Amino acid sequence: MNIRESNSINVLLDDKIICYYDSQEFKNFAKIGSGGFSTVHIAYWKNTTKFAIKKFIENLNSMEEIINEINLMMIASHPNIIRFYGVTKLKDESDGINYSFVLEYADGGTLENHLKDNIKSLIKWKIQFKFAKEITGAILWLHDNKIIHGDLHSKNILIHQNTIKLSDFGCSRLRQQGKVSYLPTKPRGIIPYFDPKILNNVKGYDLNEKSDIYSLGVIFWELISCSSPFNYETRNDDASIKNS
Repeated sequence: MNIRESNSINVLLDDKIICYYDSQEFKNFAKIGSGGFSTVHIAYWKNTTKFAIKKFIENLNSMEEIINEINLMMIASHPNIIRFYGVTKLKDESDGINYSFVLEYADGGTLENHLKDNIKSLIKWKIQFKFAKEITGAILWLHDNKIIHGDLHSKNILIHQNTIKLSDFGCSRLRQQGKVSYLPTKPRGIIPYFDPKILNNVKGYDLNEKSDIYSLGVIFWELISCSSPFNYETRNDDASIKNS
């Protein structure tokens, strides 16, 4: 499977590889989430269709990272993976890499928040099994297509109409002929979900499919218990791995 090689979103737009959405057609913006490298808003396209707008935090994302994410999201076609529709440029975004992604909107929020809301009553086994099966199916599809997600955790797993939607491919990579499409300069992620061999700097070891499976195990624990197997503060762990 070949991916588009380009160092510019403008090239992808000119070649009609991706779609452009006029920002003036979006109304009723409302912030619904944020992470270390981006913020997410809900907006209405032509007052009818809901989309999620992922806006990158300036100076924290390189063009290579953004192009890599676009390429992988265009490949990722699965009912349990958030759909990428195109890009837009908001009024406060300058020239250069400052485009925002136009994505499928998930009305149920993150799995993390869903579990917090059910921590006292727990989630019914039938729903636990359904979510686990859908998450596993999405990851299996990625691995079958030689894509490593690289940043699996309950904040990156969304729920739409009671169906799992895997999101955020900012740390993902594609294996081609033994090589990967993109290697970030520093590991990113939330420590309790991160492959211990990466954190321990095991020589010759890099993120791979097994890294995703380790993260999946942590997520399964959360699904069953509605809590993490580790005592941690998400924000602190997120910051520590980015700045290490």
